Amino acid sequence: MMTWKALFFTLSVIHGATASEIGVLERYTTLRTIAGLGNQEDGNFWQARFEGSNPRLVELSNPHDCGTDAYGRVYIVDKESHSVLRVSADGSEIITVAGTHSSGNAPDTSVSATSGPLSNPNGLHVFADGRFLILDTDNRKVRRVDQDGMMTTLFTYPAGFGTGRGLITSPLGDEVYFCGEFISASQQNVKRWSAEDGFTTVAGINPGTRGLGNLDLGPQGALFVTSAGDHRVFKIPSGGSPIVVAGNGSTDGNLISGALATSVSLDRVRGIAVLHDGSFFVATQKGGDVWWVDNGPTNDGVGRRIHLFVNGSRSGNIKSGDDQLRTGGADRISEPRAINLASNGDLLITCNDTGVIRAVRNVCKPTAPVLKLNHPVLTWQSNWRDRYTMEVSDNLQEGSWSPLSSITSPSNGFHSHVLSEPAPSFIRFSVPHLAGGQ
Repeated sequence: MMTWKALFFTLSVIHGATASEIGVLERYTTLRTIAGLGNQEDGNFWQARFEGSNPRLVELSNPHDCGTDAYGRVYIVDKESHSVLRVSADGSEIITVAGTHSSGNAPDTSVSATSGPLSNPNGLHVFADGRFLILDTDNRKVRRVDQDGMMTTLFTYPAGFGTGRGLITSPLGDEVYFCGEFISASQQNVKRWSAEDGFTTVAGINPGTRGLGNLDLGPQGALFVTSAGDHRVFKIPSGGSPIVVAGNGSTDGNLISGALATSVSLDRVRGIAVLHDGSFFVATQKGGDVWWVDNGPTNDGVGRRIHLFVNGSRSGNIKSGDDQLRTGGADRISEPRAINLASNGDLLITCNDTGVIRAVRNVCKPTAPVLKLNHPVLTWQSNWRDRYTMEVSDNLQEGSWSPLSSITSPSNGFHSHVLSEPAPSFIRFSVPHLAGGQ
């Protein structure tokens, strides 16, 4: 039987308040730039000297999406340099972690990710432990890169991915959701893949003239889908049919902060990021802004209202307002393509044509949960999609801690982890307070 000396957890609450005590619009404050100079667009601008350099001094090549792991590292799918880049947690360095920066088609079998060419990748999903999936668009494949840096093809989808860049997995990682083929002028399929069932159709969505945009999963298993061509956001409840939750399908410019979410114009809406309470952010590429959609007056999604979150422009290479409040008279961003919630709570914004990755700081950083041990089961309570790093030590010396596991909470509520023998003397949960800088 193992003997435990102690259980530890790291805890940090910014400004003495938690996210549940501060509203969404109040907890997000100032902007910062993670990567990208933003001086050029529509081309492959990668240079060998960029490798290992300051990410804010690198010219990105039409980045289309990004995500973070539990260590605070930011991954960028850089479409026209045919690669995936990674920014260190402290924001000091950018490196290539997949692709060769030239278009090609890597073997399906295991190969070093940085020696396997990709072709116009434009979707990405990052796991807590640093593994990630790539939507290798022109090759019609989803690739998986493991912690050891080796890349394999998870599956090939011969029908292709349409114009969508959505790629997301279920909380346990056993199902992959993506935007599939066009069936007709009024239907593009949202697909699901699993090793057990292969490909199945989740639902058909009106793609309009430009197709679907991005995907995200909500805390109750609902799938949220943006239609860039239909200018609306759809929610697909688990086992249900699509319902419109934002947008009126027009581009007439009727968009007023505080209005009913389904009454407004969302011009080429692409980005979607769902919070653990079911409210969500959206980004409109040709509207140029980021918006937050609340849960309505009864907190059940009925009567949702939309609120301006970040001012932006529908065109131009605008990258302004670092260390300034996210809203104000001047535009801060332009043509956002994707938005993602970082593991530290910040909101990441991918501005494709500008070629920059921005972040809106969340003053309520995540806190590590209280741990309870009933040998050999460790339990804790946390919110859906919270991420933690489990670390172990035998002597409590700072340099002695080593990672045991990285965890993503699959739902709101209680969770558990079965510890294996031989047991360490000390264990702690750490939460990321960085995401490509701070």
